[in-house]
Amino acid sequence: MISKINFKGNFMILKLTQADKILVAVLLAFNLFLFSKVGYSTDQGNWVVIEVDQKEVARLALAENQIVHVTGPLGETEVEVKDGQARIRRSPCNKKLCIKSGFIRYADRISACLPNRVVVRIQSQSHRGIDAILS
Repeated sequence: MISKINFKGNFMILKLTQADKILVAVLLAFNLFLFSKVGYSTDQGNWVVIEVDQKEVARLALAENQIVHVTGPLGETEVEVKDGQARIRRSPCNKKLCIKSGFIRYADRISACLPNRVVVRIQSQSHRGIDAILS
């Protein structure tokens, strides 16, 4: 419903109609609704689930400070639980993105070392599960 497209130099100038503005407003409102009601949880977690190769190897209380070592295909990954949050502290992977992701504390959040196939997930009493896993 764009009424006119003009090219001025290397730029494209769009003139929006009233219908375009209404459509953008409706889509923005719908997006805000989805974030507030459906998909973004800030529930405090109760425990940490550590999985290697999609098999649960440890379930730890989030309230208890501890360090756990799990072994994946590349070697040993160190997971730290501290002050109600968890993180991957050390890992044998190359880029160390799992370490840079930092602490997670809310329910249904994950931190993963994909090369070593280690996933750290926070769960609460009202566990919703993971929507999808991409690899």
